[in-house]
Amino acid sequence: MRRRAYRWTTRQLTRLFFGEYEALVNIGMTGMPNASRVWFLVAGFFARLAFLRIVRCEWNHFERIPRGAVIIASNHVSSADPAMMASAIYPRSPRYMAKVELFQKAPVIGYLFALSGAFPVRRGAGDRLAIREAERLLNEGAAVGMFPEGHRSDTGAMMQAHSGTALLALRSRAPVVAVGITGSERLRGGWRALFARTRVRMTASHPFVVESTGKRITRADIDRAHATIMRAIAEQLPPAYRGVYAHLVDDDQDTSTSQSESVSQTPQEPGAAA
Repeated sequence: MRRRAYRWTTRQLTRLFFGEYEALVNIGMTGMPNASRVWFLVAGFFARLAFLRIVRCEWNHFERIPRGAVIIASNHVSSADPAMMASAIYPRSPRYMAKVELFQKAPVIGYLFALSGAFPVRRGAGDRLAIREAERLLNEGAAVGMFPEGHRSDTGAMMQAHSGTALLALRSRAPVVAVGITGSERLRGGWRALFARTRVRMTASHPFVVESTGKRITRADIDRAHATIMRAIAEQLPPAYRGVYAHLVDDDQDTSTSQSESVSQTPQEPGAAA
């Protein structure tokens, strides 16, 4: 009994302090630490406090994010976006797919990224190891954060995104929540912008699931899922931020407008109930 209790206690402490982490080993970064739950709880607490008190963060509809496995897909306008997203769902710890270059920046940046639970991806190379690691985490009920564009936008407007998020959503069949971020691009000014009480707004969509049309995932399925996810992100953003995906939202709005006009010929004042 004592031996079993000791093994159980040791296993639980290991999971608490250092979660399972294979992606860094697979990519050859054996010197990196495992994800630490304790580190996230401590660092996340102070990060959430800072974003609430110093930066005026508004987290809208984040109660829509379901428990268990979920993919959180967002636009990317600032290096602070992952930390703000993690603060929004604290104490739950999202696992991020981050570009491999971040882990190669020694000695502090890569170490902290690994400690926080991020895992590397080779951008533009169709990294199967990263997709498999994300699938493993989703199978364990984790929240996986994705920035489909792969890089923060210099202008704040959405850029052409990669299809990795769509492929992951199709393979895992996990629900997707789209998040639109506005205002965080002003944080690029450093400490001066941080203490200027910059207003950042993050809005979450209702969860949705993308599925393939057949047993095998085709290129058409990926393209369709990619358009669905990027449209959902664009719908959470004002027009100035929609960038190359603005036409997806505009097409939907034009269709709904024409349908409403065909039903009722009486114009309404802006903001009036339909």
